[in-house]
Amino acid sequence: MLRIYSLKNSQRLQYAAEIIFRTILGIDYEIIVVSEDSKMNLIETHGDPILLYGFKKDSYISIPDDGLLFENDILKKNANLSSGPIPKIYFNGHAFPEYSVDFDILSALFYMVTQYEYYHSNMYDEHGRHVKSKDSSDRDEWQSLPIAEIYANHVLQMLRSVYPTINQTVKEFEYKITFDIDNPFLYKHKSLAITLGSLIKKLLSLKWNSVAKHVWVLLGGEDPYDVFDYIIKRVPKDKILFFFLINRKTRHDSRHTHKTKEYADLIKKISESGIETGIHPSYSSYRDKEMIQEEISLLEKMSKVKVTNSRMHFLKYRLPDTFEYLNEAGISDDYTICPIHHTGYKSYMARPYKWFDLSKNMISRLTLHPTMVMDRGLQKYMQLNPDDAWLEIKSLIDLTRSYKGVFTILFHNDSLSETGEWKGWKMVFENTILYLSGKNQ
Repeated sequence: MLRIYSLKNSQRLQYAAEIIFRTILGIDYEIIVVSEDSKMNLIETHGDPILLYGFKKDSYISIPDDGLLFENDILKKNANLSSGPIPKIYFNGHAFPEYSVDFDILSALFYMVTQYEYYHSNMYDEHGRHVKSKDSSDRDEWQSLPIAEIYANHVLQMLRSVYPTINQTVKEFEYKITFDIDNPFLYKHKSLAITLGSLIKKLLSLKWNSVAKHVWVLLGGEDPYDVFDYIIKRVPKDKILFFFLINRKTRHDSRHTHKTKEYADLIKKISESGIETGIHPSYSSYRDKEMIQEEISLLEKMSKVKVTNSRMHFLKYRLPDTFEYLNEAGISDDYTICPIHHTGYKSYMARPYKWFDLSKNMISRLTLHPTMVMDRGLQKYMQLNPDDAWLEIKSLIDLTRSYKGVFTILFHNDSLSETGEWKGWKMVFENTILYLSGKNQ
């Protein structure tokens, strides 16, 4: 067992240690508080590896304390970023060259994984989502790397230089294929008014092929968005997760809701097959606790399964409110953390981890599952063609695999439809499944 000696303890220190040692590295540890007087006379550890936090001693691995982990408030930080083989953050503007690592790597990890800076930001995009600059497409280059994993592996290398036989629980690479079901059907099961309006608009625009396709589907043809049987045949059941949008409060929500019988039947069928499902709370719900709870209850009635998974519609969340609402509503696993305008590691993690509620200064029960890439991000925002999109996905799979993380990808059922803007994109899904299953290495 690793013994971490510190002059103080806190929820924040426990969280940072938990992320690095148990969540990422699979190393068991305990934090031992020592006094100023006794810090140079360490307790006998019977050969267990030792890490010092906040003070140093010859022949021991030591990490400086920059103060963040022992604060109780959410104070605005002047975080000085330094790029290099190991990206660094200096909170007080200076390095600690006398330590084994010259910056507080635990505080830096805590700052990034908790998305600390969002708590002091009043910048949001047109949908109310947190952004780091007024240009919502501005990419944080650090998010192209799983920096928390890099930090953990650097600490491991330091420890192994002194304790080469340190015990670890070996992690294995895993993956999850997730689908946000915003529009389960393109043509079918809409109201007569909407259907007629759509057909008239196409007729006036002289879109004869589109009219013919629409009518063919209405007369019994296969709806292009109804690709659910195909997905289930192509992906192992334990690797699929469907998120269902079932409410309509704004124009950004689906025309198909919990009131649509055919949609309800589809949800029930998928749930009964043993495939994992979750709620896709509607556009405005990210700031409405009651709406989230209501939609969870509706989905549970439809699926006959307790709902514990979620991903917010439009990937909208406001810290700390949205995650507090989900936690209180009984959600145990959320998949909202995902870059929108690019790909990568939005919270710098390459695997699931517990959410830390900064407003309460405590580790929550809610597990966050970072998603590395979204189909619409590749197609709409990055404006990649299918071939380049696949190469981007492949590079993310390879990078996540190198850290034995959990690769999570977000598809929409319509991106497999081979219609409109998604013509040619089905191969992206196919290549992803083949590569992850080891059939296209």
